Amino acid sequence: MKTLGEKIKSIRKLNKLNQTGFSSTIGISQGTLSELEKDKYKPSLETVIALN
Repeated sequence: MKTLGEKIKSIRKLNKLNQTGFSSTIGISQGTLSELEKDKYKPSLETVIALN
């Protein structure tokens, strides 16, 4: 089973975006996205909603 970070990374790659472009689209910094993808940070509810 994929971790949340792996799922977020999969969504980003499916949309053919780099971290900078994807983070801008969902309204977070590139650094925060990097931490999310590494499962070092748990996303806020707002971030989870933005992923949809």
